[in-house]
Amino acid sequence: RSTMADFRPGTRLKLSDIGTLEKVSESGEITHTSRGEASESYALDTYATQFAISRKALINDDLGAFRDWGSTAGRMAAETEANLILNLLLSNPTMGEDGKALFHADHGNLASTGAALGDAGAGLTALSGARLALRGMKALDGKTPINATPKFLLVGPEQETEAEKLPAEIAAATVDEVNPFAKRLSLLVEPRITDNQWFVFADPAQLPVLEYSYLSSAQGPQMASREGWDVLGMEFRVVLDFGCGAV
Repeated sequence: RSTMADFRPGTRLKLSDIGTLEKVSESGEITHTSRGEASESYALDTYATQFAISRKALINDDLGAFRDWGSTAGRMAAETEANLILNLLLSNPTMGEDGKALFHADHGNLASTGAALGDAGAGLTALSGARLALRGMKALDGKTPINATPKFLLVGPEQETEAEKLPAEIAAATVDEVNPFAKRLSLLVEPRITDNQWFVFADPAQLPVLEYSYLSSAQGPQMASREGWDVLGMEFRVVLDFGCGAV
C-alpha cells in the first residue's frame, strides 16, 4: 500500500544491491561499486457512483434497507479495488524495465509446462519447481541471489480443494509421504481467477510485486450525502481515488 500526492504518474525506483564487500588491500584502498536501477510507474484514477432515494421511500423504510449506505459503499469500493488489482495481475502487464511481460520465461518466473495442482503427484512437483525458481531469483545486478521464499499460494475456486491439501499438515506414515509445504504456505482463493492457473508469491513486506495507492489527501472511499432541494429526498455519493501497478 502506498499514497500519491496527485494524479500524475508516480515512479517507483528500484535500486540493485551494492554487491558483496571486497577485501581491502594492504595500502587500505577501498574499491568503488555501483548500483543498477530500474523504474516502474502508474497513476491514480477516480471511481465513483451515486444513489438517490425519495422522501417517501425514506419514510416508508421501516426495515432500514436504505440506511446501510456506508457499509455497502465500502464493500463495493473494496470490490472495485480487487477488480483492478486482479485485472492487472491476470493481464500479465508489460514492465517498463525491459519491455517484457511481468511473467516471462526470461524473468525465470513462468512455468515452461504448467501443471494443475490436482494432477496426481504433478501438483507437488510443480509447486516444488516454483519454490526452486523463487530461490534462484537474482537481484538487478544479475548476480546477487535475493533468496526469495514462497509465502502465498494464489488459486481460483477451480483448484481450491486441491490447493487446500498442499499446505495442510498430514501425518505421514513414511518419509516419502511427508508434506514439505505443511505450514509453510498460506492459501489465497480469488474468484476472479476462473481457470487452473496459480501463482506463488513471496512475502510482499520483503519483495512486493503489486502496489496499490490512494490519493494522500483522500485515502480510501470518500462518502457524502445531502438532502435534495429540487426533489424531496436524499442523495448519496462515494468517490475513490485509486491506482495500482506492477513494481
